[in-house]
Amino acid sequence: MHVDSETATAVVVIQQETGRRLIGKAVSQLPQVKSAAASRRMAIVGGSTTRHVVKSLTGEDPGRDEFAVGWIKNSLLGETPADGRGPGAFLFNKGEISRGWPGDLLNEFAANDIYIKGANALDSDGNIGILMASPVGGTIGAAISIVMSRGRGAELIIPISLQKLIPSIPDIGGLLGQGRIDRFMGSPVGYMPIMKDYATVISEIEAMKTLFDIDAVAIAAGGLDDCAGSVSLHLTGTAENIEHAWSMVDDFNKQGS
Repeated sequence: MHVDSETATAVVVIQQETGRRLIGKAVSQLPQVKSAAASRRMAIVGGSTTRHVVKSLTGEDPGRDEFAVGWIKNSLLGETPADGRGPGAFLFNKGEISRGWPGDLLNEFAANDIYIKGANALDSDGNIGILMASPVGGTIGAAISIVMSRGRGAELIIPISLQKLIPSIPDIGGLLGQGRIDRFMGSPVGYMPIMKDYATVISEIEAMKTLFDIDAVAIAAGGLDDCAGSVSLHLTGTAENIEHAWSMVDDFNKQGS
């Protein structure tokens, strides 16, 4: 089919897992991520979206349940079964890849090193929220002081879907804490807010720009059956780029979960 270069528009429905795939692919294509994977230090910690960053970078699929640690499932805040988990985060150290707890690698972090971690909430201002079931903060607790103490030399990248959009991260304030809530559905959790500009946030919108040079606007969210958790986007770009994006979204949607 012939596609010209004039400006075109489209509306696409991005299923839940398609969003994760697009975001993961986009993160893997960021110049700083490519550079860190090849010659610097980088940690990619477990999650359902970071799984796709790993898959796009290395060709290895660490598995959803095997790679994730915390999750919300069966109407409970909780953790994946410890006996089914893989060996931990993917650790890149000057071209060498290993797996495990990121603490030792983090201690060596310097300018341009990267920490990639998913999150649980995003607001319209670009602020991020992360639930913490560990009493010492888990993988974000291990990293945040080191990444922030390096200024913006070391970079925190947060891949997160627009399906996790909530009204306001600051409004949550001091509401949560493992010893502050009378009852939890699932594990008691604390909350780590990360304000705009302290992390690089990659949602479906940034993924469209990174992968296809397309401007995207979210116009709807949710749906039934295979579209539960979906995000619908309005796209603007060249007709050729729109066609490429359409084809990838359609292909990923057909793959399902």
